[in-house]
Amino acid sequence: MTTTQDPWFSRLAERAQAGPSELSAVLALAASGGDLVDFSGGFPDPGLFDTQLLAQTSAKVIETRPEVALQYASNLGLPGLREALREDVARTQGVTPAEDELIVDSGGVDGLTMISKAMLDVGDGVLVEAPSYLGAFSVFRTHEGVCLSMRNDEHGLIPESVIEVVEDAQVRSITPKLVYVIPDFQNPSGLRLSEERRIRLVEICRRLGLLIVEDVAYRDLAFDGSYTRSLYELGPDVTVQLGTFSKTFTPGTRLGWACGPATVIDAMAQAKTNTDQCAGALGQCILEAMIREGHYVAALPRLRAGYAERARALLSALDAELAGGATWTVPEGGFFTWLDVPDVDTRALAAVAVDAGVAFVPGAPFFADPVSSPNLRLSFSRTSPDRMAEGVRRLARAIDRFRQR
Repeated sequence: MTTTQDPWFSRLAERAQAGPSELSAVLALAASGGDLVDFSGGFPDPGLFDTQLLAQTSAKVIETRPEVALQYASNLGLPGLREALREDVARTQGVTPAEDELIVDSGGVDGLTMISKAMLDVGDGVLVEAPSYLGAFSVFRTHEGVCLSMRNDEHGLIPESVIEVVEDAQVRSITPKLVYVIPDFQNPSGLRLSEERRIRLVEICRRLGLLIVEDVAYRDLAFDGSYTRSLYELGPDVTVQLGTFSKTFTPGTRLGWACGPATVIDAMAQAKTNTDQCAGALGQCILEAMIREGHYVAALPRLRAGYAERARALLSALDAELAGGATWTVPEGGFFTWLDVPDVDTRALAAVAVDAGVAFVPGAPFFADPVSSPNLRLSFSRTSPDRMAEGVRRLARAIDRFRQR
């Protein structure tokens, strides 16, 4: 572990001297193992993936397409996969990106990195939900962006707050450029933004000249298989949609996509050339085969059912152990529920909880503005249903112990 006494520390870039990010801490906790009931990381359950099918498909593409699968790819992605993805966007969104309006990337964080490199100058503003994905804050700030908090309520983002934030930014001589939103089963709240609010958000951003960055990591994971019209579908002229296959295909292949206005996608492609050059061709070939042969869509019901079962088990345990002592969201898809534990600083609670054998992510890092938060995020995606009750019992004991200190 690097310390300030290390002779190289003073030579590090200023951004690196801040130490590990909150996201790094989450990932480290999720990998710790042992008897810990882990509600921390938003990781898919590998037991829900068809590993035999993946092995067969991998072998097939290596045998039949080695000159493609084992070689570098274009910075835009392999043509066959890009065409398959354009068709897949059309399948659920009723709009088809043009050939120059879609790029294959290495997942959600890569998409955020490319859009930041393409759009942000020093001090430019990025409007974010409160709360929102903590990893996005890190990416925007690394690229010298300023995160500006919009307002949320129990139904998610309040679109009119965009106007308020833009007016305040102008007073502070900040140029707002991006509006980052997770409309489907949001990380961390688990909420799905209504179509009415989506329509209003697109109208406001179009009028103000703001680019919406729509993160659809959990869009395919509604427990009932339903879809709400995406921001990209409602406003393809003002939206870059960032998708990832880490939740539905495998995180190990590190694949995602972005679609949006051609000018922005081209700038993102140039940015990718200067980062990891291209997404891995082997994974692209496997994914293309899975999509073309119908396996990707066929696998979704199993994933939805698996995560729905986990969510039901967690919510049942919360009802049994924490009713009256906390409130929480009731997700209809995705990986998360968001708790409010009155009069408790959940960042301080986290260490007590780990001692009690349960892990969660405290709420404070999900806010761009420094706060002491009574919220915490529970991820149900990788915890087996039969461990939910024990995990929540441990959490309840930790809360009681913390309140009695």
